[in-house]
Amino acid sequence: MRTVLAIALALTLSGCGNMSLFDLHWTFKKALVRMPDGTCREYEIEAWHDFENSDMIQIETKHEVICTHSVNVLLIKSK
Repeated sequence: MRTVLAIALALTLSGCGNMSLFDLHWTFKKALVRMPDGTCREYEIEAWHDFENSDMIQIETKHEVICTHSVNVLLIKSK
């Protein structure tokens, strides 16, 4: 029984390919946001939030709060 639990834990923590159950990379520095007129703007992110059971994303900058659908946003993190 312990062996089965150890294997299950190892698989859970290691993830599969490019997916992980515990993805800790949720800090993004920039966002590209598509505006209603079709233009795209780049923002420095102070904070961002997604909403449970929703496709909306709220991005906070120094001067603005932007709330839009997730298809309009590209979050960027530099290594």
